[in-house]
Amino acid sequence: MNEKGIDIIVPSFRLIENIILQVVELPRPDGYALQYYIVADDPNAAIPARIRELQKSGRIHFIQNTINEGPSAARNKGIAAGDAKWILLLDDDILPDPQLLLAYAMAIEQHPDAIGFVGPCIFPAAFNATTQALRINGSVGHFEAPLNTEALRWAPTANVMLNREKMDDHWFDPAFRAGEDIDFLVRNSLRFGEKYICVPGAVVRHPWWNNGQGQTKRQFQYGLGASQIAAKIPIREYTYRDFTNTSETILLWILFLPIATLLGCFKAALAFLPCLLLAEWLTNWLKAAFTYQQYSPLIATQLMLIKNSREWGYLYGALSTLRPGGFAERIDMGFEKKHPGAFRLNRWKIVKTLLLIAMYLVVTV
Repeated sequence: MNEKGIDIIVPSFRLIENIILQVVELPRPDGYALQYYIVADDPNAAIPARIRELQKSGRIHFIQNTINEGPSAARNKGIAAGDAKWILLLDDDILPDPQLLLAYAMAIEQHPDAIGFVGPCIFPAAFNATTQALRINGSVGHFEAPLNTEALRWAPTANVMLNREKMDDHWFDPAFRAGEDIDFLVRNSLRFGEKYICVPGAVVRHPWWNNGQGQTKRQFQYGLGASQIAAKIPIREYTYRDFTNTSETILLWILFLPIATLLGCFKAALAFLPCLLLAEWLTNWLKAAFTYQQYSPLIATQLMLIKNSREWGYLYGALSTLRPGGFAERIDMGFEKKHPGAFRLNRWKIVKTLLLIAMYLVVTV
């Protein structure tokens, strides 16, 4: 194993020529042997001419799957193809800063036995209601966390470097299409008792998904992935029970409606749903207004859609796998203490509850 070797792995469904070329042409740190592995996960993808040239010249290793296997399997295939001590995982929709490899090489020199490193993946300034909501909701927080954090249990695999000598035998789980980064990196971190060292200078830049258009599908998938990994050790040991969110409360409301009919209070029960939805919207508007000075109703609406899409994805994951324990279940994403405390309050939960009670009393009393 080459102690100063770096395998750079880019799993790609899109094969965007410009991005791959920028990765391959990055300035190389002195004394390091670099190998590039481009894993095309679309069997029907047209291979750009420049990529073919790089493959023929031996500048890159190009692997094209015969079927779409998903990002986890593609990363695993790239990891298995290489043999360097250090493995740099990059997504196929990022643009690397020129200092990326130089910054990682400097981190390796300072911490040669580290479990790995993570660099920031920076998003542009928000420009519409959706992107403002994504920032307020914290959807990009994990990507940019290495800018102001010393070490992390996990980070999105858009910009992560791993130490091949400190890797759990089971890599990315191909069964997951979302959440696989949390599952593997946390499992790896806990096994070796280390966190991934943040390297603020190892920067890549990420465009807004779908050019900043609606993100309900992506958020649903994130929630679904979180529900799946929550059922698996060791993530399961860092879950806790909490107060029901809006999606879970609606499910309870649906189950209660037949009982309300039998009790003769169907109309009163029916009034609960619009009160709940309005309380949810108002809470999101207040959060955007008071915490981020964003007063647009459109931002509040997008914030509500993003939040509830993720929560509905989590609930759907629990229901579809017949896992009742997933109801009102949350993951403590810090992964610092097993079996964390349950039923956590914050000011926005309190605000939402008070708004809901007040509005329901107004319409029913």
